[in-house]
Amino acid sequence: MIRPYLLIDVDGVLNPFGTSRAPDGFARHELLGYDVWLSPQHGQWLNALATWFDLVWATTWEHDAPRLIAPILKLPSDLPVIEFRQSEGETWKLGDVAHFAGNKPLAWIDDDLFGDAFAWADQRSAPTLLIRTSSSVGLTEQEMWRLEGFGRTITDLDE
Repeated sequence: MIRPYLLIDVDGVLNPFGTSRAPDGFARHELLGYDVWLSPQHGQWLNALATWFDLVWATTWEHDAPRLIAPILKLPSDLPVIEFRQSEGETWKLGDVAHFAGNKPLAWIDDDLFGDAFAWADQRSAPTLLIRTSSSVGLTEQEMWRLEGFGRTITDLDE
């Protein structure tokens, strides 16, 4: 069975920012000197999506994500982490993501996806879904359902 990657950003996806009040259902955590708002619902959704995906951290938190974010959201502590070394183009993570992904199917959720990332996704031969979240809202239930549908479709293609 083909299991696509699910590349997960933190800030703007799991941690909404740029809003003047605390989002409903989120709890404040002080991590590395930052106020981080996290929702247990996100952890439940991601654990459910792990049925269809191999979860991967794709965040500037890098190795701090499995160490600090994962325990709060009750995610596995051993998820792979993409290390970011390149920073070119509109979507500055794109070069390292493309290198990591190779030709494996993937979904990528990030609030910092731009035209170059969508063009890259369109030209890939492997199925690819990019979801650009609203940074002040983060991952929504509708987006989670899109991810699940994509994961199910990829799995069904392989059977």
